[in-house]
Amino acid sequence: MIDVHTPAQSPISDYFRSVDSAPAEYAVDRPAAAANGFLITFAGLSVLAMCLRTWLVHAEYLIRPADLIFFASDRGDVAVPTRLFIVIFFVTYAFYAYSNVWRRVFLGVALLWKFAVFCVFADFVGWALDHLELVSIPVLGLQAASGLMALGVFPHTILKQAQLPDRGPPPLNPKTPPAAYFTLFACLTVACLGAVAAMQIFFGAVVTMRAWALLGGIGPGVFLVQQIFAVTTALFGWRMLRRSRRAEFAPPVAVLVPAHNEAHDIAATIASVDRAARTYTGRIHLYIVDNASTDDTAVVARQAISECTAITGELLDCPKPGKAIALNLGIQRITEDFVVRIDADTVIGPGCLQTAMRHFANPRVGSVGGMPMPAEEKTWIDKVRLVEVLMRHGFFQVSLDGYQGVLGVPGMFAIYRQSALRKVGGMVEGMNGEDTDICIRLTAAGFHTLADPKAIYYSETPLSYAHLREQRVRWFRSIYHITAHNRSTLLDRRSMTGTFVLPFQLVNAARRAMLAPLLLFALIAQVGFQAIFTGMRWEPVLATVLGMPLIMTVFICLLLRPSALKYVPAYLCFRVLRSYFTLAAALSLVYPPLHPGVPGRVRAFLRPVREYSRTRRGGTAVVPAETASG
Repeated sequence: MIDVHTPAQSPISDYFRSVDSAPAEYAVDRPAAAANGFLITFAGLSVLAMCLRTWLVHAEYLIRPADLIFFASDRGDVAVPTRLFIVIFFVTYAFYAYSNVWRRVFLGVALLWKFAVFCVFADFVGWALDHLELVSIPVLGLQAASGLMALGVFPHTILKQAQLPDRGPPPLNPKTPPAAYFTLFACLTVACLGAVAAMQIFFGAVVTMRAWALLGGIGPGVFLVQQIFAVTTALFGWRMLRRSRRAEFAPPVAVLVPAHNEAHDIAATIASVDRAARTYTGRIHLYIVDNASTDDTAVVARQAISECTAITGELLDCPKPGKAIALNLGIQRITEDFVVRIDADTVIGPGCLQTAMRHFANPRVGSVGGMPMPAEEKTWIDKVRLVEVLMRHGFFQVSLDGYQGVLGVPGMFAIYRQSALRKVGGMVEGMNGEDTDICIRLTAAGFHTLADPKAIYYSETPLSYAHLREQRVRWFRSIYHITAHNRSTLLDRRSMTGTFVLPFQLVNAARRAMLAPLLLFALIAQVGFQAIFTGMRWEPVLATVLGMPLIMTVFICLLLRPSALKYVPAYLCFRVLRSYFTLAAALSLVYPPLHPGVPGRVRAFLRPVREYSRTRRGGTAVVPAETASG
């Protein structure tokens, strides 16, 4: 008899590295030196720029405000030289982008001229309004506007110039109901009015909170609006989920598990499915897809299947590596109406399947996910992951449920309607983020996605810092891959995710990439150049990390799991590390090279380059509808 507890295993480093880590055509597995070099260069340029600024002011060539503001010398000083920070960030990013020198120059110019045009225009409008005595826009307002603009310029330029997946098929039939838009705008209105009222009624408390760095950044009102909006929409989401769970629905399902070098824990995954089947009245058939494993995954899986008592199962072989490839192979073989996708390092809770499947009683539901709790609470990674899951999946995903704005659910555990999968064509291959991509395409076909925190499952957390870095860089890179592949959905007013959620996620990715450099920039300015930046205070900068994030984290932990409160300080530090990984993800994108003397039509030049690269390395592929149907 085979001992499933002592299988032949691959090295730990192989548990998380695969062809999916950095798809060859659209990403490069850059070492940590790239992001570290970025921060060092960024710090050096910041010191140089501030020294030059100090000399110009002392030489009386410049007067305050001490930022790149035009026509606004009499409308207040600056707290943080935001525009100077953005310019240095853009220059440093272009310098470290993965391409040749000509592309880097072209990228830097594109970032800077877009930003400069907006700044000059905004400053001119501010000067004109002030000159006509209509309204006086303070310097802080101009800085906030230019900061928000930079958060749009960064992803816009990346999507234009990086080598990303081709545009997928157009949306089939996106139809977010009017009630969802009404909920969105009603909650946003309540949040704005609530923030204004709080600022007026509790002005003294707001002043105190700002002094203790609990409110700040670009303005306390912005933080209040964001959090009040999230709370109100979460109430709608929780109400909707409770009503949806009441249905009794337990059809036959197929459980699909792609497995690459998972001999160390796939037996636990299979056993958890067998346990879940004892509380699920429908039939369950398990499909394990051995995806080019070099260890005893197939042997362990076959033995574990034979020991199951409540389910049937079979082992499929997929010699070509790639999780999406393995999933599509499994989808071709499945005959059941619903596909439960589970990662081979995931253990589902006893009632997870039963809870999630009830939502499919609504024929418009195309996919459902749950809450990925960490399997243990031993390492610091486990502990910060717990708080992160409570915030992301226990609160913010429920908030998105409130107005049908769930962009995607993690592929660790996700259920799809098979007919919907056939309609959109299966999983996209050769890029990161195939789990979110399929949900976006299901939404574009007229279905919607739910995330239910009551459907609890337990997933492996990274075993080391290297594992954590690889995982997060891959996750954060995926926002650019899925946006490029779903360009037709972006800003499509018929789709909530295309109109509101996907653009917000792009802006949020830019904000997160800039957070660690911003803290470094503020530290340099505060410690070394306080004399020139006299209006600068540490509270607004620190409030970016603390502030409302701290208040909301404490609130959610108290609501969902009070024992997690002791991990909140580590989680707040982890948010900075997460910013570092987001920056590393942006640096891992591939930019096609440019050469001197290129004609003006850059796109015409890039087309054969991309076609050649795709031919040489293999490109993105979506399973045709007739193939996915099996």
